[in-house]
Amino acid sequence: MSGSDKLEIELKNVNKQIEVLNEVIEHLCDGIYITDGEGNTLRVNKTYEKMSGIKSEELVGKNMKELVQEGYFSQSASLQVLKLKAPATVMYTVKTGKRLLAKGVPVFDEKNNIKMIVNNVWDLTEIYNLQSETVGSKIALKEGEEDFIFHSKAMDKVVELALKASKVSSNILILGESGVGKDVIARLIHKASGYSGTYIKINCAAIPEHLLESELFGYEYGSFTGAKKQGKPGMFELAHKGTIFLDEIAELPIHLQAKLLRVIQEKEVIRIGGTKQIAIETRVIAATNRDLEFMVREGKFREDLYYRVNVIPIKIPPLRERQEDIIPLINYFISTFNKKYNFNKIINENALALLYNHHWRGNVRELQNIIERLLVMVDGENITQGDVIELLNSKNAIYSKKTDDLKAAVKELEVQMIKEALKLHRSTRAAAKQLGIDQSTLVRKIKKYRLSYDEILHRCDVETHQ
Repeated sequence: MSGSDKLEIELKNVNKQIEVLNEVIEHLCDGIYITDGEGNTLRVNKTYEKMSGIKSEELVGKNMKELVQEGYFSQSASLQVLKLKAPATVMYTVKTGKRLLAKGVPVFDEKNNIKMIVNNVWDLTEIYNLQSETVGSKIALKEGEEDFIFHSKAMDKVVELALKASKVSSNILILGESGVGKDVIARLIHKASGYSGTYIKINCAAIPEHLLESELFGYEYGSFTGAKKQGKPGMFELAHKGTIFLDEIAELPIHLQAKLLRVIQEKEVIRIGGTKQIAIETRVIAATNRDLEFMVREGKFREDLYYRVNVIPIKIPPLRERQEDIIPLINYFISTFNKKYNFNKIINENALALLYNHHWRGNVRELQNIIERLLVMVDGENITQGDVIELLNSKNAIYSKKTDDLKAAVKELEVQMIKEALKLHRSTRAAAKQLGIDQSTLVRKIKKYRLSYDEILHRCDVETHQ
């Protein structure tokens, strides 16, 4: 066999392998969206076309920034990957109204430059909205569709567990501090489950106790003064074949815990004043920021109910334990509020460093609030470190003591900023760059205020290991 014949055979084999690979990509259950290292769309598979309702001809060759600007997508995992040079996950809306979850993974060349981004995409079933006849907005039956962005491995695990849990009907308990995004994960589970029914959120702490029972379980005519003639179905009935999200379940009164337990066990509900047993198929997701095990030991939460709702526990870590998510979230909130208020504002690197190093006791909700306030209240288009300090000072009392002495206040602020910069960067050169001064000026100020550089770093190490 001649060399040309061998080459022809090898070429046929390669072409056959390419055909097989193409067939595999086109028939994957997941949507595939591939861009180059600049965010230009290279390829989407048929599954993605079906998920999004958008043909590949509309996307291939276009840059992701362009597609976001034109309203094809509300957000882009590929753009997040390009900013972070690391994997990123985004829940977003496409122009057809579909909600998708995309995980973008960078592919690097030998020079560590991104040459390609491969996005795995999942379809999230649309939530059916239901108009509420209940008092005010304390029961949220219709939620705004916010995008969901994260970068940390910790949240990657949370979403992975949520997607697994969505495929079964087991009850779920979401744990985490206030503001970490428990409702976002609950909605994600419902969307991914494919349930045909609605998603209903009830804040157990926000509804008065005397109304809570009738809102949860409904009532018949004549059961109490003011009851409607036709009676009224409760939230469990309205969530039939859907999901009911019981936020702050720890605040549920003991006598209602017993009734909730029966509904979950028997999968049926009896309205107040009624005798008819109404069968329901409702997935229950509960959430709390409190220690339910401790409350069980204290006799403040029923042990049998705890085990009923805690079949699949999902714990969302606080923002301070997943700092990798802070900058992507800041970028997302800046983009969101710039669009909302028709601004074109940016936050400089020194200001970002301060926000990155903040404790964030209120988690994502606090971060969102701070970014909105910064964009609304700061004049000009460039938000500086001083703007951030001023806002955080007014909110969290940076100063350890009050004083009417301007010089003393300036000194205290300088000392605070120097300490924070040294803790963050652990070198006078990097700290000086953050503060916008020369290294020699910083060293002079350290001596002037008699600060111990070694002691500051030692305290930082102690805090880190506590």
